[in-house]
Amino acid sequence: MKSGFTLIELLVVITILAVLAGAALPYVQNYVEESRVAKAKADLEEIARALAVYETREGDYVKTDVSDLTGRYLNKAPIDPWGVSYIVDPEAGIVYSSGPDRKSNTTADRLDNINFPYQPPLALVTVKWVDRNQSGAVDVQNTPDQLQLSFSRKLGNDVTSFDEISEIGPMLAATVGGVLTSLSNLVVSSSVQIVATRTLVYDVGTANVFTAGQDSVNVVAGNGIIDQAQPTPNKCISDQNVRILPQ
Repeated sequence: MKSGFTLIELLVVITILAVLAGAALPYVQNYVEESRVAKAKADLEEIARALAVYETREGDYVKTDVSDLTGRYLNKAPIDPWGVSYIVDPEAGIVYSSGPDRKSNTTADRLDNINFPYQPPLALVTVKWVDRNQSGAVDVQNTPDQLQLSFSRKLGNDVTSFDEISEIGPMLAATVGGVLTSLSNLVVSSSVQIVATRTLVYDVGTANVFTAGQDSVNVVAGNGIIDQAQPTPNKCISDQNVRILPQ
């Protein structure tokens, strides 16, 4: 006749199983958390693509949720793996999940956020010559011509950062006839405007000071041009020559 397990043997088995389960639990928890993060990143990438298409077709996206994307650019509005809606930050050009703590109000809250950019890095993308008096030449007669410098993201700088010769020099340069010079030698510094938060507009300072289609403008290395990302703004990419083209 076979005897069953004794109480002591059962307790030993239960103890061993408990130890094994306790050892495995952190690995299981890590796997679950990694799966959630991977799911959030996949969702964010899909939303970022939809936002990029929206801005190409319809202009700046201004809402902080994805409601205007649903139906036209997204099949549905996804919820992150922690049960919270994804958030769009139009000023920073990112979409993000609040992460495991489900909060993003303070700097400490944002430490576990999962971010994904839907706009390219801050860079000078186009420089347009505006022939305002339709003379066909770069001139300042009656209504001065203009240069419009457009960036890929909204600028975090105030207009006063660009309205003096001493300020323009360390940030913006031009190559005219193969010679590098400050942009301030081409424009009237004090005339600057910021249009739609991402375009600098200057009046041309002197007739025939540049040749459209040949000369270029670039952002200087070590410049102070920033975007509106929080808590840490991104600096502008430098040393990329952007050709001056007619509008």
